[in-house]
Amino acid sequence: MGKLIVQITEVVYKFIALNILWLFFFVAGLGLFGFMPATLALFRVIRDWIKGNQFNLFSSYFTYYKAEFIRSNLVGAIFIGLFYIIYVNFSFAGYFYSESTQLFVYLVIAAIAAIVLMTFLNVFSVMAHFEYKTFSYIKASLGLVFAHPLMTLTQLVWLLAYFLIVVNFPRVSFVIGISVFAYVLMNVNYSVFKKYNAV
Repeated sequence: MGKLIVQITEVVYKFIALNILWLFFFVAGLGLFGFMPATLALFRVIRDWIKGNQFNLFSSYFTYYKAEFIRSNLVGAIFIGLFYIIYVNFSFAGYFYSESTQLFVYLVIAAIAAIVLMTFLNVFSVMAHFEYKTFSYIKASLGLVFAHPLMTLTQLVWLLAYFLIVVNFPRVSFVIGISVFAYVLMNVNYSVFKKYNAV
């Protein structure tokens, strides 16, 4: 019983520490430039955790943050561009299409937005696990969305569940924060990566 309590305490400590590290480095990167490297560093540390690798939480996070700063922001810039294009199309669709076709156009835009969102969620796990060129990360992440529908469905369910938890229990979000969200996503993706023997 005592051993179990110690293990639970260690897990909770890691989640809280990772939340604090993510927030600190997110702010240190002035928000816009800190989000991608802070999040990717989080996923890389979690990958080490899942694999059972020995690592120092703080030094590993800082090392990954520095190493991934430029590459992650390049990928992030591409997604910002994609989301901006989607936003512009959604905002102006009503001006360029008749009322009879607007609903269809909005549904198409919403579907594209969902695909881009799921690709974005995948890209952190892919970048944490593989060594590709910039655009290849996006292609691989997009491929996962369609090649593994069960994985995608699991991610969608977790995304909705996480959103509901944060909205209804905001104080709990300090404990689970982004680290628990990322941990579940990395676990789901890692189970797929193992099928390719890329562990």
